[in-house]
Amino acid sequence: MHPSKVIKDPKINDTYYDPDLDKLYQYVKLGDYPPEWVETSIGENDENYFV
Repeated sequence: MHPSKVIKDPKINDTYYDPDLDKLYQYVKLGDYPPEWVETSIGENDENYFV
């Protein structure tokens, strides 16, 4: 489930792991844009993936 549906009052740099989808999210603020949840998990197809 997306973290915005689980965490009601997130703080900047909070992280959330979704075990069902095996994804890691972080709540970040980029520049002048409002804060949002960004997926930060590394997948097998990413060039920085190490086993």
